[in-house]
Amino acid sequence: MKATVKQLVKKVTLELVYEVVDERTKELKEELKSTNARIDQMRQEYKEDFKTMNARIDQLHIRLDQMRQEYKEDFKAMNARIDQIHARLDQMRQEHKEDFKAMNARIDQIHMRLDQIMHMLAELRK
Repeated sequence: MKATVKQLVKKVTLELVYEVVDERTKELKEELKSTNARIDQMRQEYKEDFKTMNARIDQLHIRLDQMRQEYKEDFKAMNARIDQIHARLDQMRQEHKEDFKAMNARIDQIHMRLDQIMHMLAELRK
């Protein structure tokens, strides 16, 4: 009978241990499910944040490309304007050269005419 009681106590003790282990296993499984759910939620939030961030980066790239294109166009327009100014300056220099040549020719004519007048006056005095 002692052996039977001893065996019965062992069985009951073993059953209690199994129950405690089963309960703790259930608790751990629930905690694991809860943790996995939170991880999935965080993963989803991360994906959404990443998509939003990528969309903003794409918008920045588009804006940078637009600004780069505007800069190129402005730079081309400015260079074209500078080229026009240089062409106009060259034209004005050429016109001034021609005007000075004409003025110098006219001054030379006046000098010649004055020389003639002075020569005539000198002959009249004689």
